[in-house]
Amino acid sequence: MKKHTIYLFLFLSLSNYIVSHAQSKAQSANTKTWTLTYIKSNPLQKARVKEFLEKNWFAMDSIAVAQGLISKYELLENVAGETDPVSEWDFIVAVEYFTTGTYTDIAEKFEKIRKSHTTIPIDGFVLKDMAKIVKSETVRKREYVPNR
Repeated sequence: MKKHTIYLFLFLSLSNYIVSHAQSKAQSANTKTWTLTYIKSNPLQKARVKEFLEKNWFAMDSIAVAQGLISKYELLENVAGETDPVSEWDFIVAVEYFTTGTYTDIAEKFEKIRKSHTTIPIDGFVLKDMAKIVKSETVRKREYVPNR
């Protein structure tokens, strides 16, 4: 009887661990950590800044995705800036990371990508000539899937 109780306790403990681990994994699968980098273009430079980001930052990010360092990257464009030249930002570069440590967790490997990338100027300009980084934030994105 005593042996049976021990086995039952072990079985229930293991079952509880498996269920809580599965729930934790499901939660983290639906919660992503992102960095958002806000960029403001200098006057008349918005199109060049966008092209610079695509040919430089996203060229490196595409390698990082292929190497499994980041999940994905996106460009958000402030369309209000087209009619309001004093908007706070023109672009947000959003990068989705697999970990809450974001760039810190991949810095060493990403720096290898950066060092092997040759910066492509746009009409002779690099980013610091055309824009400034307004701010950077780390956020969590939770996806809610509707019941079907």
